[in-house]
Amino acid sequence: MSLHKAYIGFGFFFALNALLLVSVGLSTGNEPIPVSYIMIAMSIMTFCLSYLQPQFKAKDERSRMIREKGMFYSYFAVLGYIMVFLFLLQFNIVNISAVTMLSVLAAMLISTVFVSMVIVAKQY
Repeated sequence: MSLHKAYIGFGFFFALNALLLVSVGLSTGNEPIPVSYIMIAMSIMTFCLSYLQPQFKAKDERSRMIREKGMFYSYFAVLGYIMVFLFLLQFNIVNISAVTMLSVLAAMLISTVFVSMVIVAKQY
């Protein structure tokens, strides 16, 4: 079995786990379980890695540039996420627990890094 197919398999596994956790949280009348956000991000990450695997396999200048530029762009996106979260929490626009906020922030960080690498890989 190729690594590409393994990444896709893990992506579906994480997506199904996230769907189960979200449905359990919502069926009980509560907010989704915070770890479900991380599962969604891991699903996105594995699907992105299935696309990026042939580029990263080469370990050449192009793969290094994809990693560097992807991290560079995601750094500024994460700064934006933090500023938005601070604004929303400071003015009581949303009222969420610290665990939920950190889980959402971590999920957005994971997703942003790998999606930005896919975008950079498609551009170059």
